[in-house]
Amino acid sequence: MLMLSVLILFIALTLLGTPLFFSFGLAATYACLAGDIPLRIIAQQMMIGMDSFTLLSIPGFILVGEIMCQGGIARRAVEFANSLMGHFKGGLSMVAVFTGMVMGGISGSAVADTAAVASVLVKSMEKENYPRDFSSAVVGTAGPLGNIIPPSIPMVVYSMVGGLSLLDLFLAGYIPGMMIGVSLMAFCHITSKKKGYGPPITNKFSGLKVWVTFKRSILAIFTAVIIVGGIVSGMFTPTESAMIGAVYSLAVAVVIYKEMCLNQLPKVLVDSAKTTAKLVIIIASATVFSYISINEGVPELFRDFMMGISRNKIVILLILNIILLLAGCVIDILVATVIIVPVLIPLSEAMGIDQLHVALIFVINMSIGLLTPPVGYCLFVSSAIAGIPMEQTAKASIPIVIIMVGILLLVTIFPQLTLLVPMLVH
Repeated sequence: MLMLSVLILFIALTLLGTPLFFSFGLAATYACLAGDIPLRIIAQQMMIGMDSFTLLSIPGFILVGEIMCQGGIARRAVEFANSLMGHFKGGLSMVAVFTGMVMGGISGSAVADTAAVASVLVKSMEKENYPRDFSSAVVGTAGPLGNIIPPSIPMVVYSMVGGLSLLDLFLAGYIPGMMIGVSLMAFCHITSKKKGYGPPITNKFSGLKVWVTFKRSILAIFTAVIIVGGIVSGMFTPTESAMIGAVYSLAVAVVIYKEMCLNQLPKVLVDSAKTTAKLVIIIASATVFSYISINEGVPELFRDFMMGISRNKIVILLILNIILLLAGCVIDILVATVIIVPVLIPLSEAMGIDQLHVALIFVINMSIGLLTPPVGYCLFVSSAIAGIPMEQTAKASIPIVIIMVGILLLVTIFPQLTLLVPMLVH
């Protein structure tokens, strides 16, 4: 009963517009007072939540995202993608999805990915006769793809909370991420062809143009090789890869592309620090909430509840999908990772479900939440850049969400889709 009243207080504070950090803090304070728990536990658990070497990779990934936006990396990735797919009907909308997939290998931040792709493509799509709501919905997919295709900040936090190998988490995201990306590109092509979006097809595929844009963008794309390749090869830890990627992308943006001046660096660093501070303080406060739920036996209660419904793995996972999809509509993915993952671990262990499989199901579900109101951070970003109400973007995103849910079901039923790449690497 204590946890129920704490949860109600937290939800009420959040709905009233209280910042998440204060909502967690006040709810935790109430739990300590009502449950006769020493108040010092709050400070102790917050320090435990922040005391992680893996979390040090988050500032690096965020910094890479900021440099990507300012240093011409996003624009060059778009040019390369356009040379590959611009000759298809709806080519520019397909480019938006493909660029989101490429950015998923460069920046670990969903908001940074969405902002980068939207700032480059929304106006161009409008000039080519794409409706703003469709354009806004399509570029909004960059965020979810960035969470599923490594590197991924939510996967970093999941690794810390769930005790899984970050390398395995990164590798497990490739096949589901590619499946979602290819499916969304097919959707863009079919929809544009059916509704007449985009200009008439006049240009043909040009191998020369692909080669020229590839040469212009290779240094930008190589950032992904450094970040992910360094982790996979064992040369760097995730934290080291993130920092090396930040230094490399800065050198490319300033010295080679020359689209970013050194006098812009202080602003980039300050913006990255602000974003990092917001994320880490939320993770720290959510850790207190997680500690209280574990202390009250919530994970075991949830396990017993779910196993009381069914002992069939597929049934349990399908119910879990519904719960996580609903949670993704109202809870930020990082907050959900700290609070919900400790609850999932006893259930998956009792059912004999691979923890890596559960992890990807969780990440995909919560990534879909980036495109569903009222949280929908990527909807807000893409709508703001497109200059339209968020409700229009949300309506246009319905088919995209349905496609992502379809891929989620495939991943749920066939765990090999997540486990194959990690098995091959090991």
